[in-house]
Amino acid sequence: MPNRDEALALLREHTKSEALVKHGLAVEAAMRAYARHFGADEELWGVVGLIHDFD
Repeated sequence: MPNRDEALALLREHTKSEALVKHGLAVEAAMRAYARHFGADEELWGVVGLIHDFD
């Protein structure tokens, strides 16, 4: 699993639209908040949020 910096670099490298980059960052923030609320690993779920649209 990539760390946050690596995931962000991947997101920027493979995402052409700035709107989709912003979407990934917003999902990261939401996933971190949910992880914090449920006592889960914030780093893991933040990274998942960043790269969740990769197919």
